[in-house]
Amino acid sequence: MLLELDAVTKEFPTRGGPPARIMDRVSLDVRAGEFMAVLGPSGCGKSTLLQMAAGLLPVTSGVVRVAGRPITAPPPEAVYVFQQYSRSLLPWRKVRDNVAFATEHRLGRKRAREAAEAPLEQVGLAGFGDHYPWQLSGGMQQRVAIARALAAEPALLLMDEPFSAVDALTRLDLHALVLEICTRRRLTVLLVTHDVEEAITLADRIALLTPRPTTVAEIIEVGIDRPRDPVATRELPRFLELRHALLDRLMTRHVA
Repeated sequence: MLLELDAVTKEFPTRGGPPARIMDRVSLDVRAGEFMAVLGPSGCGKSTLLQMAAGLLPVTSGVVRVAGRPITAPPPEAVYVFQQYSRSLLPWRKVRDNVAFATEHRLGRKRAREAAEAPLEQVGLAGFGDHYPWQLSGGMQQRVAIARALAAEPALLLMDEPFSAVDALTRLDLHALVLEICTRRRLTVLLVTHDVEEAITLADRIALLTPRPTTVAEIIEVGIDRPRDPVATRELPRFLELRHALLDRLMTRHVA
């Protein structure tokens, strides 16, 4: 296992009362080379789980391990891709320099800028290195964020609803990009999403969470062969079966 959450509980303080328990002994394992998606009702703490997995938020109890090591800070193997690309990119830096930012501390400014060309080409942005983020569309900006993540050569990619801020067609385009890159590079990915179809399209397994205090209700094997086409996959009987089952469970739990 590359990433392990072992009986992780998270509580937040309240004014004048007992702590609010958000997550209750959550255990989750992500295998090396696996794409796992996390689904759950709104407000159940999906992003909180991802931030604890990234070492950005301390656990109240339990332990998070990356490559077998307990972590209390962001591990070098992991890169976090945020939901709001407009906030994660540096607007005063050109695209090439935004990507280079991931490796400047290790390679130096000049070599990092040179190394940025390959990930930009991988995400289809060759020739856009001298643009500023605000000169690009939303989908292109998220490609820059993905290129920056790839530049760091992570073993573990943590993605917090990275496609929710783009339109439906751009989302499909980004799904195709991520499917191709993750398959080719054998990346390990933990994706938090509210989109059932997105989870089925991208993931090998789906962790279904309960409402607060959140636990893992079940782990579901997607069972759809790779490589996958983001459009054709949505027409498969297995996709439709999972879509119906997951929506039914999520809606039932939300009402309950």
